[in-house]
Amino acid sequence: MGKRSVPRYPEDENKGGGICCCLCGCCCFLLVIMALVAGAVIHFFYTMHPKAPSYSISKMAVSKFDFSSSDLTLYTKLVATVRAENPNDKIGIKYAEGSHTVVSYRGTPLCSGKLPTFFQGHNNVTMLEISMEGRHGFGSGLQDALEESEKAGNVPLDVYVTVPVQLQLDTYDLSQIKVNVHAALVVDSISPKKPPTIKSATYQGNVEF
Repeated sequence: MGKRSVPRYPEDENKGGGICCCLCGCCCFLLVIMALVAGAVIHFFYTMHPKAPSYSISKMAVSKFDFSSSDLTLYTKLVATVRAENPNDKIGIKYAEGSHTVVSYRGTPLCSGKLPTFFQGHNNVTMLEISMEGRHGFGSGLQDALEESEKAGNVPLDVYVTVPVQLQLDTYDLSQIKVNVHAALVVDSISPKKPPTIKSATYQGNVEF
């Protein structure tokens, strides 16, 4: 008997073409989605004119600054007044739970606290009083350096603020983001005897999505 040839079915011939059509369809769908997202972003910036909020520390008040020589710890209690400005016409800002603030001297924490939860409306300036307190290890070397800074009237302090916020467009809430702010301050003193004067301040910030 002669050899029988294996029959070829039409669907086998079109199999590669079907895969290509499927891939083309997926690519077209992704392009449409990307175009819609890009259009939404352009529309948002065109209609809302979003502007970044700004933060600055206007003053500080120190009520406790006690060094314990027995265990080399420093107990600090102070209040920082922060000016928060929302310059947007159509965007509100919700400050949520989970914020954290830290004041440190040369990398050593002095005290910590948190921001209040509140909603900041359009074109609004809010003055926040942030109470911070803490007891931390503070070696004699740092104490000597701090005393020298006090004598010179130039005490460098770093203030770190992390706060979850949610932007509100009219009545629609966007996803929550995290705002981080670092304020590098130089004050003339950090003594409870008189309110510190802020001699200079620089601010840096970033957003985590």
